[in-house]
Amino acid sequence: MSFSSQRLILTQNSSKTIEELRKKNLILLSALRKNQTLTEENEKLRKALAFKEDKKVEMVGAEIASFDPSVWRRLVIINAGKDKGLGEGMFAVDSEGFLIGRLVDVKNSFSRLMLVDDPEFNLPVYIGNDALGLLSGGVDFVKIQYIDISDNVKLNDIVWFKIPLISYPIYVGRVRKINENKNGLFLDVDVRLFSQNPLLKKIFIIK
Repeated sequence: MSFSSQRLILTQNSSKTIEELRKKNLILLSALRKNQTLTEENEKLRKALAFKEDKKVEMVGAEIASFDPSVWRRLVIINAGKDKGLGEGMFAVDSEGFLIGRLVDVKNSFSRLMLVDDPEFNLPVYIGNDALGLLSGGVDFVKIQYIDISDNVKLNDIVWFKIPLISYPIYVGRVRKINENKNGLFLDVDVRLFSQNPLLKKIFIIK
């Protein structure tokens, strides 16, 4: 066998070896990502269980099945409905108990969830100890209106609300910006939500 033939065979064998190593590497990376995902899911469930036990609250776990393609709306479909005892107006939180949104349409086996930053989302909330205002969603940011200018609202104050018959607060976010309204009577407050990118989170509905 000539030298050039031996060299060609060695090159072909090396190429096959490299390709096999690449395949094995991809398999290992896939397994690593799967284990990492399972670890993250277990951590979310652990936090949710701790929240549920600490607050003594009944919750139903759900996942996002699809979402509204509109760039103006923030609506998602979750895979739980009347079959799990859900109803319109119930609130959704993430694994740490932070507000994600509210159910606006409940069917037998699925529900439509309006996220906090949807333009049509509205909710009376507190800022700090006792300042009360109306939280409104928005594509660019979430804000609170009708805060009395005399209220002692500060940057980084916590935004929260309470669900009737439940004794503990549900946290929404923190004050990120304060502006005086044009009429000079109220403050407009921008909010930084605690639950970032809820589309990637496990969702829990408070019953």
